[in-house]
Amino acid sequence: MELHAYTRTISDLFSVKKKYVVPRFQREYSWTKEQVKELWDDIVTNIKIDNDEVSHEEYFIGALVLVGDDKSSMLQIVDGQQRLTTITILLSVLCDRFMEIQRNNLAESVYDNYIAGKDDDGNYYFKLENETPKPFFQKSIQHINKENQNPETAEEKVLLSSYNDLYGLTSRDNLGKLFSIEGGINNERYEVLLKALREQLVKYLKVIFITVAEEEEAYTIFETLNARGMNLSFVDLIKNKLFKELNSTHPDDSAKTTWKNIRAVVSSRDGVGSLEAFVRHWWISKHSYVSADNVYKSFKKLWALDKISAHDFINELYNDAKIYVKVSAPLHEDFRQQEEKEIFEALSAFRVFGITQQRPFLLSLFKAKNKGTVKFADQKDILAFLEKFHFMFNAVCSLRPSGVEASYSRAARELQAASNRKEAKEVLKTLKARLIERIPEETTFAEKFSTLKYYKGFTKDKKLIQYIFSKIEAYKIVSNELQPENITLEHILSQSAGNKEEVGVIGNLLPLGRSLNGKAENKSVTEKIYIYEESKLSLPKEFAAEFTGRWMKAEIDSRTVKLAKFCYNEVWRVR
Repeated sequence: MELHAYTRTISDLFSVKKKYVVPRFQREYSWTKEQVKELWDDIVTNIKIDNDEVSHEEYFIGALVLVGDDKSSMLQIVDGQQRLTTITILLSVLCDRFMEIQRNNLAESVYDNYIAGKDDDGNYYFKLENETPKPFFQKSIQHINKENQNPETAEEKVLLSSYNDLYGLTSRDNLGKLFSIEGGINNERYEVLLKALREQLVKYLKVIFITVAEEEEAYTIFETLNARGMNLSFVDLIKNKLFKELNSTHPDDSAKTTWKNIRAVVSSRDGVGSLEAFVRHWWISKHSYVSADNVYKSFKKLWALDKISAHDFINELYNDAKIYVKVSAPLHEDFRQQEEKEIFEALSAFRVFGITQQRPFLLSLFKAKNKGTVKFADQKDILAFLEKFHFMFNAVCSLRPSGVEASYSRAARELQAASNRKEAKEVLKTLKARLIERIPEETTFAEKFSTLKYYKGFTKDKKLIQYIFSKIEAYKIVSNELQPENITLEHILSQSAGNKEEVGVIGNLLPLGRSLNGKAENKSVTEKIYIYEESKLSLPKEFAAEFTGRWMKAEIDSRTVKLAKFCYNEVWRVR
């Protein structure tokens, strides 16, 4: 591999007729506020201002690795994309600040020299070109006359965040404090400060400019380099391998398009999580149980053995992403049929519990159902069991989850390997048996159950308690005439009538419709009994029927124990 290295300033890079292109294998812009601030500090700490006399110190910001040679008019960025993008954003911020003080000539000079250029035919182009966030980055960040567009993708939001951070850092007040300027900062003095920033940025920041001749070499460098700002994730490295293999870009760069679609699907719903979480869950559901740090190592082993088809891999990942978002963040429209309601409720319960370790198995379960190796009845049965297991194990008892995800990974892989319903049913049976062994004892459950609380100022358990009451009501209702939804939580002994820690426990709570809850407000328990009798829900009616006239801490604790016993032995009993 032939490398050429030179020292360059930002002016050397951007003031010539060159276009720097973010290539298809690169990750998205992802610098955090801390990384943007670090670059800012690198710039401003090397500027000294004394009575408007400005001095500068040179500062190296690392290597910039590109595909091409020094004579090329277009260069692909292998390493340094995050820094060049952030520098471009800062240059654009300087344009805006110059225009705010009517120094349009200075703004246009920065724009024409370092952000945009003209080719030999007089056509404008941006010197840093990135297709992924197009047109948001170009129109809302780079252009001198910006359009106020709302960011849609995660990358666009991060780009806008970096712009806003740098815009704030270049304010009059901030620069005045930074350079210890006393008194007010008029336009003339502000111009001096902005020029000082411009000079430091374009003339005194230096990079090691490294070029390689071939794109093939760039993939190798990309895999081995860690960028200054953020280590490459295993997803970046996998994508690099896939793109290297799937190098056809005509009539469309299908690999890049598919990868973009994968990102879009995963980020389409709140609560799904990161792309890295999805890819790891997908990997352990199909190949081997490994930590995030070892996914790429595991991937490379199969790649070296020629056991991975890049085309099949990326397309299966895309198709499975659509299933993954449904099991991770279910919507009513995903499960329109009445018989699918129980599936939707189980998946929704996992979100209430705040757990993700079951997702690799659920991905395989839904794939097996689509393939026909798992019957709908068996799918419903295992989901109902898992809901009960995780309610007790995670939501209430918060037990150590070690080994649970490994069990799910094993079952997920076995389920995908099953060739018929008999084999698939045996996988589900074995998983069930493994998890049953880890169901907590009733004493442990009751102890943890009694710690569930809800009161003003403490809402951590609110959704879980609402879930518990909804399930109890559904269990008690023989017919489907009444479905307990959108219930509110009523404090039997009002919060104003006692210690919040005591009145907040689940034994002092009831599910109640919003209008009846409004009627109850801060009335005494005796006065509330008539309101509870109006409710169509079972628990308020039962409480009203059993009320003896006394309701204090002892009665509250007794009801808490009774509820825990009923939940453990009846509603969430594993049969």
